[in-house]
Amino acid sequence: MGGRSAAVAEKPGAARSIAARPYLVVSGIWVLWAGAVVAVVGIGILVGAYTRARAVPGTPLFPFFSWDYGWYEAVAHHGYPAVADRRYAFFPLWPWLIRASGSVADWEVAGALAVAASGLAFAGVAAASPGGRPRRAALALACWPGSFALLLAYPDALALAAAAWAAALVLRERPLAAAPLGAAAALLRPNGFLIALPLALLARGKGPSYKLAAVAPVAAAAGVEIFFWKRSGEADAFFHAQRLWGRRGPTGIGHWAAHVWDLVGAHALPIALALAAACAIVAVAWRWFGLLTTAVIAYVCAVPLLLAATQSLQGFVDSARCALVLPLLVVLWRLGPRYRPWALYATVVVAALLGSGLMQSFGRQSLFAFPIFWALGEGPAWLRRPPLAVLGFAANLGLALLLTRFAP
Repeated sequence: MGGRSAAVAEKPGAARSIAARPYLVVSGIWVLWAGAVVAVVGIGILVGAYTRARAVPGTPLFPFFSWDYGWYEAVAHHGYPAVADRRYAFFPLWPWLIRASGSVADWEVAGALAVAASGLAFAGVAAASPGGRPRRAALALACWPGSFALLLAYPDALALAAAAWAAALVLRERPLAAAPLGAAAALLRPNGFLIALPLALLARGKGPSYKLAAVAPVAAAAGVEIFFWKRSGEADAFFHAQRLWGRRGPTGIGHWAAHVWDLVGAHALPIALALAAACAIVAVAWRWFGLLTTAVIAYVCAVPLLLAATQSLQGFVDSARCALVLPLLVVLWRLGPRYRPWALYATVVVAALLGSGLMQSFGRQSLFAFPIFWALGEGPAWLRRPPLAVLGFAANLGLALLLTRFAP
């Protein structure tokens, strides 16, 4: 009996020890996540899962340096041209950091920055959690399908780290330290300035330092646009570049609707039968379970049709991740008043991506809507069940094997 009592007495102490060092646990989660992603990519290289066609020559672990890394490196070496072209879609801070490498190889600097920034991103998302559950937030990020993209030699991890730490510092009443981080996020990614939205909501009724933290990202983004204008001679150089990349605004929704209609026309009978069954299920849910459950069931019934209308593996993957993100926004809104600024921020980030008219890279770019990981970590308990976490982590590693198949 005495031995058992001693064992029981040790457990609260162990729990306090873990609680006293939450960011040591977060660091451990990041190390395991990063190690698993790098190991999978390394194995993928050995078994020939990747093509080198999209990668910068001479880089080991070349899938991490594929696709847009070449554009950033081109901007780093040659700057922005005197006429507006596709390079104006890439914001300047990341190329400037690569250019500052000096005698060190560009890919080494970019890779080291990406690895360090991913760790800072994990810590920032955990530190900013309004519910004070950093471990849960870090686990949600590690198990999210597509979070492997934070290890790419892109500015995404650094932008996420800067925005999340700006949020964490404002919540800790250190707005002056948050201001340069918010500005850095806006210099790294086009949607980086959106972090100003929750910071502005938190600044209401507070001193000028909080207003400065909210204004800094907007001022930095405006500075980039002015720089682009002076360099290219066109006031809309950035938006012109986005159009060249296929982001033409909400008109893209029409193409998606046309794909759905084509699918219905080609498979009218099975879709009609499935629709009838779905309507019956929704009617029963409405009768017995109420509005919220009915909406969830209707959404689950609609998603397969929307995914079936995609035209490529890339479209399917990005649309599937969008289908996961949208319900998490609802969860985030329902978590209570202290989450409302962050719910609004995440909603605007996702709406801006959908409004661009192109689903390409939605999964990677939606990582910037980092409050969705709080919805996973602090929402309904069933979202944190181990089978779902294992499935998400496995999907994350599986997606890493597709790195050179289509743009992440």
